[in-house]
Amino acid sequence: MDDEAADIRGIELASPELVEKMRRKGRVIEFAEAGSEALRYLDTMKANANVGGELLTNILIRGDVRTIEIWEEFLHGTQKKCGLIDDSVATTSAEIHVKRFMIQHRRMIGISEEDSSLLERMAVAIESTGQ
Repeated sequence: MDDEAADIRGIELASPELVEKMRRKGRVIEFAEAGSEALRYLDTMKANANVGGELLTNILIRGDVRTIEIWEEFLHGTQKKCGLIDDSVATTSAEIHVKRFMIQHRRMIGISEEDSSLLERMAVAIESTGQ
């Protein structure tokens, strides 16, 4: 991801209720603890959250994960399930698609106007650099 987009963080912290709701939808969510390999991985990736696993259902998050960060990783799993992500799809297009989806459906998934504006800035930054 573009450095500018990676430096932008959402305003609203993800609630414990949102994390639990995602777990009930089949996601495995792990908090990266201080000094852990998981936290070193997020630091290396310059990420606040990351999704992995064969079906993109394992979500790794920092303790201060923002609502838009965890929703983005959750939705990458949904993209995979729907066939929108596979080996032939560029990561960039999946990143832009998920951000546009979150903006369009912000009320449905509980994203604030401020965080929606930040998502727009991220999408534009990715589009302008292609990363």
